[in-house]
Amino acid sequence: MIVVNPARLLGFAFANADLLFEVDEKGTIVFATGAASEFTREAKLVGHRADRLFESDAARKFTTYVKGLGHGGRAGPLRLKLAGGTEAVLSLCHLPLNGDNISCTLSKPGAKTSFGGDGKDTKTGLADRDAFIAGAGKVAQPSDTLSVVDVPGLSDAVAGLPEGEAALLFSSIGSAIKELGAKVSGRLSDTAFGAISNVGVRDRLGQAVREALEQGGLGSLPVEETLVSLKAQGLSPDQRMLALRYVTERLSKRRPGEKLPADLGIAFEGMVRETEARALKLTETVAEGSFDLAFQPIVKLSNGETSHYEALARFAQNQNTGETIQFVEALGIADAFDAAAAIKVVSAIEREGVHGASIALNLSGHTISTPSSFALVAGFLAKKRMLAKRVLIEVTETAEISDLEAANKALQGLRDMGYRVGLDDFGAGAASFQYLHAFGVDFVKIDGSLVKEIGKSTRDDALLKSILKLCGELNIETIAEHVTDKQTFDRARDIGFDMGQGAFLGAPMSDLPPPPASGLVARRQGIRESWG
Repeated sequence: MIVVNPARLLGFAFANADLLFEVDEKGTIVFATGAASEFTREAKLVGHRADRLFESDAARKFTTYVKGLGHGGRAGPLRLKLAGGTEAVLSLCHLPLNGDNISCTLSKPGAKTSFGGDGKDTKTGLADRDAFIAGAGKVAQPSDTLSVVDVPGLSDAVAGLPEGEAALLFSSIGSAIKELGAKVSGRLSDTAFGAISNVGVRDRLGQAVREALEQGGLGSLPVEETLVSLKAQGLSPDQRMLALRYVTERLSKRRPGEKLPADLGIAFEGMVRETEARALKLTETVAEGSFDLAFQPIVKLSNGETSHYEALARFAQNQNTGETIQFVEALGIADAFDAAAAIKVVSAIEREGVHGASIALNLSGHTISTPSSFALVAGFLAKKRMLAKRVLIEVTETAEISDLEAANKALQGLRDMGYRVGLDDFGAGAASFQYLHAFGVDFVKIDGSLVKEIGKSTRDDALLKSILKLCGELNIETIAEHVTDKQTFDRARDIGFDMGQGAFLGAPMSDLPPPPASGLVARRQGIRESWG
């Protein structure tokens, strides 16, 4: 049975940060998830003191905050200098449900929102969403009200205005809201604005926005007003802020006509229910293997022959695959998911028979770097080693690989069984070259962000050629991601890639195609002119 810490789950689901970690009462990291490589060169965080992340003065400040944070307490956002000399934004909270552990988040300065840096929305001058929530945590009282005004058609209307008029409109909206004198006011989404205030202000936010729209010639746009009471029985200050964040997040996702909760107590209950329901459903999906696979071809660029297919997970109800995989990892069930995917891949190969295709199976970095997690997948693959020549292993970087030695041991064990292994999304993460140095692999898949830039910069092309040359010298095959058109196909082939993957070479398919008759290569329509 899979057990999930609900406090950790809430922390993951609602902390808008690049790295989430927990420390015990001694300041030792007991849990970490996210982009650790953005803030430290340490390969493993769990088990080490968190103050090692910061330079000396910042480390002392961090320790002081950890020791002084009581149950339900919150600190930050704070700008602190890291051990490497760069700055990061730190926030801490002591979730009552999480025992003595303190949840901490690190984010890059100015990178937490889609608006501007340093807590300001660059268009209106109001606080951005995260700064709004942080400000509310300092000044809001249970007797206050969150006033929300949403203008659903604002984005489309502004897109049709000259740049100068659009800038003036947003500036006018910001000025009108500031003049209300609310305790905290901010832009909560592309179309929504909010204020924390007492009775004197809460009823005037909508009118202020309407007047600014009329001055800008958009007075016909509908304006939706919502009042959310901050009075919530039984909620700690920290829970109140989690609920407030939940409400503001809902603004960007709600459907037309959907109402926001009337108070934060209802919001918190809804947040917990939604998160728990999603976690339960996903856990059941993984346990039952009730997800599907799609198969996308990986093609040899020299002659158009299909090398193999990548197995891509597909979930019900059009769930975003990337987000779902991250949630799987946060729940601590990545090993169970990887094992279920392995069973599906092997079953597909067995159905195809001896002349069928080869398939690449994705394994998370967490699974291969954690011996107890890897054992589940390795045990199954050991029993199927007679099919090893038909199965490739792609190591994904959705979760940072914490133990390089353990990960390499796992990968070499698979190679000893006859499986080919490779690195996915090479170049997308800061640790890619570290992984290439630490792991013996058979292929690397170069991230699409690098592939699409081929031919646009002499410098970038030179760097990419160096990577391809290095891989060639190490007998590592290279795959270009996101080959979406003939131009990218030609450039990827000419610069030295061995294989490619993308819409131009073949879209994901629900079923594997039958093997070509008489062993002949089935040439793919649309790229015939580019072969050989």
